[in-house]
Amino acid sequence: MQLSINPTTDDMLDVGPNGNKNHNTDLSSDSERRVVPIANKILLCSSDKAIEKRWQESLNEVGELAAVSSLESLINSLKSCQTEVVLVDLELFAKDYREIPASLCQRFPNVSFVVLSPVPNDDEGLYLISHGVKGYCNRYISKALLVKAVELVRMGEIWVGRSLLFKLMNRLSSMASPQGEEHGMKTGSVDGLAKLTEREREIAQLVGAGDSNKAIARKLDITERTVKAHLSSIFRKTKTKDRLQLGLLINA
Repeated sequence: MQLSINPTTDDMLDVGPNGNKNHNTDLSSDSERRVVPIANKILLCSSDKAIEKRWQESLNEVGELAAVSSLESLINSLKSCQTEVVLVDLELFAKDYREIPASLCQRFPNVSFVVLSPVPNDDEGLYLISHGVKGYCNRYISKALLVKAVELVRMGEIWVGRSLLFKLMNRLSSMASPQGEEHGMKTGSVDGLAKLTEREREIAQLVGAGDSNKAIARKLDITERTVKAHLSSIFRKTKTKDRLQLGLLINA
């Protein structure tokens, strides 16, 4: 069974600053579907003015934007203002991505962080997603994909590239073991699956298959709000914290 954190579509490529395609693919539920505007604040963090401008131009119609240019300013902003999604330029960490979980994710667990790398690679992305980051993509991601990435992360989903998704799948067995837990990937309680209702089991299986809330609602002829309510119960019973962990548990 395929584990897909974002609903699967054909591969889509990012575009670099010179118009060249970068082979960092991201997945979205429907490349032609209109994106619902995002009301909550989106914080952009990059010391590169050109990158900041690029992100602002991509997101200026989907939410209230604020920008900071240093890690210190980012932390101060997160302490003083309620922010839902934060875009973090990996260059701020001098490419030392292993500092991000302790510096940001653990300190601000209610914030969804999307890390954008100038040269994405799967090992880097795997570590970040495994330690609390909700999205990982190319620094020069296209406007349409950046909007979709923010929307999906805001909805509690994970945004990763296709090749990274396959690596997550290949690590299912190790993540389900005590050794996997040492690396920060607790997959939840298998016993909890037995506590699920019939409807909850249906929804959990669809999450494990990579379906979005919208797709699940269509397949089961229920509302997205009902899907979200069931997911909250599923997370509680299985001791998983998000779709990624639930998907790993189901597939393991």
